[in-house]
Amino acid sequence: MSIDIWTDSMQHAELFGKPVLFTNWLVQRDTIPQGWHCYDLRGTRKAPNARITLVDQEVGYHAGTVLSPTPLRREGVTSRRVNGTFYLLGEELTLEQFCEEHDLPCPQDIREFVLRPASPDEAGLFFSELEPEKDEALGTIGHVRMDFGHGGREFWHSWWPHNGDRFNTPEFKEVLQRLADNLRQTGLLKNLGAMDAYCWQHGGAITEDRRSYGYITETENYRFCLRCTPLSGEHQGYLYCYDLRQQELYQQEHPVVGRITFASGEELEYRDKDEFVACIREELPSRPTTGLRWEVLTDDLEVDKQIDDLLYNLYGEDNPRRSCNYGMTEAGKRTLRDAADPSRPHIYAWFVMTDTNTPQEKIRQELTLEEAIQIYQDTDASEKRLGVTKDSIATVDLVRSLDGEQSFFEDHKRLESFRSDPVVAKAAEQLHMELKRTMPQQGMTMGGIT
Repeated sequence: MSIDIWTDSMQHAELFGKPVLFTNWLVQRDTIPQGWHCYDLRGTRKAPNARITLVDQEVGYHAGTVLSPTPLRREGVTSRRVNGTFYLLGEELTLEQFCEEHDLPCPQDIREFVLRPASPDEAGLFFSELEPEKDEALGTIGHVRMDFGHGGREFWHSWWPHNGDRFNTPEFKEVLQRLADNLRQTGLLKNLGAMDAYCWQHGGAITEDRRSYGYITETENYRFCLRCTPLSGEHQGYLYCYDLRQQELYQQEHPVVGRITFASGEELEYRDKDEFVACIREELPSRPTTGLRWEVLTDDLEVDKQIDDLLYNLYGEDNPRRSCNYGMTEAGKRTLRDAADPSRPHIYAWFVMTDTNTPQEKIRQELTLEEAIQIYQDTDASEKRLGVTKDSIATVDLVRSLDGEQSFFEDHKRLESFRSDPVVAKAAEQLHMELKRTMPQQGMTMGGIT
């Protein structure tokens, strides 16, 4: 196994009277910053872990690696006896912390591509998605299939597009080419032996049989996931390429609607409301043993109702709350506030309702004011009312007739969505004028009931 000197902590130590960083793991020499020096400590056959000799690199009796800002042996000398000059100082430091403690300029990591071993949770990124929706959500550009040919020293590859190849831009092709050149020249795509050695040193197994390993590197706009199977007779490499901007765009258009967790630590996120509710429905009966928990992250209150329905149903009961009892969503509240803003354009839909709250109730909607007045006047229902819906969210009744007695409501003067609205105020005046001409004076009242 090896470490990343740019991110991992190492042990603070002293060797030959000089401060160094020490690790029991291997360090890749191509990651050493310019002006710094890296050496291995070698043991013996009888004492393989004893730090006896300083050498450039050691495989057989590797007893540790040191990183030093100054050279620790003379040029032209291949090794140097340690002779009891190595001491651990009892603390772990990153390269940046080491430089700060010893008042050294901290070197800059200029590598464009930094590989890290994948975790088992990331294994899905190294295989093709069978569902197009998931491929779109991941922003998959495509994947490269590779093998090292006969003898493990050739290099054959083919491109497999995803998402209709529409994300395969010239910009991406340039980045992919630089990554391939880097890994071919210095990294694990040099040949089969180099891949095998890299996987052994860095770990990152993503399959239970430990035949395949995964490594991830990211640039500003792209994520590359390299699956390595260092075995003869196999396609040894699959490089899956993802556009991070497309991922972000998809996430903005399809926000997370719910999160489900289990006592095991497993966590699932859903962007589809139906899938989220379906998972709860499936897992709910085993909740006492799995520790099922969920969090609703959408303001769609129908999701809350569906989950409540499942809970009541689990105990053989019906949910007593109707959809209207779950309140208004945040989006609805914003729309309602906008409806009260006189500086915004608004949409008015007039309606006439008859026999309200009876089995014979009828409503004519999406009318103009003139159409609504005509229908109101023409109907002979014992109970009828005329009103308006504004921006599909705010509704108010303006007039009602019950058994021939007509009442004009004043609610539009008090409700925030209507009180500063000149269109509704003018319509109320027009109603007074139109209906006064057609109704007996004794059959009219002001204020009415709300």
